[in-house]
Amino acid sequence: MMRIKFRKAGVQPSRPRKPRPFIFPGRIVEGRRKFLGWTGVELAKRSGINPRTLDAIEKGRIKSPSLANLEALAEVLEISVASLFVTEELGQTALFSSGDQKGKHILEFPKHGFRIVCYTPMVPHLFAGKVVVKAQTPIEHKVLPTSGSIFVQPIMGKLSIYFDGKDYLIREGNYAFFDGSFPHSFFNPQLKESTFLLITTPSFLSLSSKR
Repeated sequence: MMRIKFRKAGVQPSRPRKPRPFIFPGRIVEGRRKFLGWTGVELAKRSGINPRTLDAIEKGRIKSPSLANLEALAEVLEISVASLFVTEELGQTALFSSGDQKGKHILEFPKHGFRIVCYTPMVPHLFAGKVVVKAQTPIEHKVLPTSGSIFVQPIMGKLSIYFDGKDYLIREGNYAFFDGSFPHSFFNPQLKESTFLLITTPSFLSLSSKR
């Protein structure tokens, strides 16, 4: 299950800051469910939640679901409970964001042996951050699902990329750019931790907001 740690973001809008409305948890749940290709009935069965209750959560009729239901949904969807309450950043007309190497938040993937330090806010069109991978650890496409463009550059160590049936070894200082819609995966071939820069467009964190 992915865990998320938020850091204070240095966001400085060009206009007086207005309160940011929260996305109802149901919108995130529905977007993630559709992204995974599951029906409402399937998610209800996996999470042990009544289908009618799940439908009410997704449609916003239940705006404050119980903690038990949120935890069950987050575990099945492999996201954190905190990520069900991200702020709506899409409506801002002007956004300036700065930060340091600590990033804005950290995504933890303890079961998969890596973590991501996110540099960009949770916007749908772009993601930039660094990925820290344990020794001899693979990262499958389904764990970081991306269908757009991907740019990677090893910061410390080497990175092996399996792309469309071939293996490519990218050394520190070099980079790779490819189409994420093709089958691909990452692998740290070293006996020590490695770090690489990851940029995807759109963001691999993007959840569909279309209804």
